[in-house]
Amino acid sequence: MIFVGLINGVILLISILVHELSHSLMAQRFGLIVSEIELYLFGGVSKLEEEPKTPKSEMIISIVGPLSSLFIGISLLGLFFLPINLPIIISVTLLYSGISNIGLSIFNLLPAFPIDGGRILRAFLWKRKDNLLSATKTASKVGTFFGYCLMIYGFFQILTIGLFNGIWLILIGSFLNSSARQSYLQTKNEFILSNISVRDMFSIPNLQIPFNLTLDVAIREFFIPYKKSYFPVFQRDDIIGIIHIEDIKKIPIQQRSEIIVGYVMRRLSEFQSIDEQQTGKEALKKLNKLNKGPLILIVKENNTKEVLGFIGKTELLSSLEFWSLHANNT
Repeated sequence: MIFVGLINGVILLISILVHELSHSLMAQRFGLIVSEIELYLFGGVSKLEEEPKTPKSEMIISIVGPLSSLFIGISLLGLFFLPINLPIIISVTLLYSGISNIGLSIFNLLPAFPIDGGRILRAFLWKRKDNLLSATKTASKVGTFFGYCLMIYGFFQILTIGLFNGIWLILIGSFLNSSARQSYLQTKNEFILSNISVRDMFSIPNLQIPFNLTLDVAIREFFIPYKKSYFPVFQRDDIIGIIHIEDIKKIPIQQRSEIIVGYVMRRLSEFQSIDEQQTGKEALKKLNKLNKGPLILIVKENNTKEVLGFIGKTELLSSLEFWSLHANNT
């Protein structure tokens, strides 16, 4: 039975991978980018870089996963019921794997956002209300409700049936709860950022550090009093780079009075740029694609090379906080 359980586990893992690949391939057909696929013991997640653009695309992307699991389950059960004599190990494996895949399909069709059934529910509400944020909020509440139900049922099972099944249900319920809240917050943030232009977000380089200033003076006169992680560096009235606190930390303390800012700064050419007319959502996508820090974009004036300012995670978070407050008051 242990051997059968191991085989069933491997088949289920492969089935989950097929399930998520179905989502990913369909998402790519609709022009979406899949950044990665994460696999868990009770399922997986295909991470999209942005939300589906229409209710129809979300509905189709969401339904193909459960349908693939259902197809695999029915196929395995079909092999089990064939009128041929199979070794007992194979027969039991086909039966368990078939039931497991059908169970996986049914579970994923529960209207508990952000699993597939919850996304189908959101697509329906989105189509009906023509409001993605409102649909996500409702679907998230339903997902949270299912999460609490599973946790309560898990506690009941611990008291009546057994510890293992109860803990398993509590873990799944907790995962649903946190995922529903995080997915709604992500959608809300994307919605806010898509309606804000970079022009309304970037920080203006009012404070600039001279190229020839030594590092110890820069720390004492700029980094400590203004409590910022980076400053633009100027030479002959032009901004030519950025000095970041993380770069200064690499220099030994005893050498900071001898080394000037210009030798430690990063040239503007090392950073990606973004146009002032683009949206905050596009800025977030660019920042998320950066492989190494500092996570900063150079904001330039439309059709020119003039540096208007900088935008990083700090500016994004500040804008989200302000516009969320503004949205709640309107």
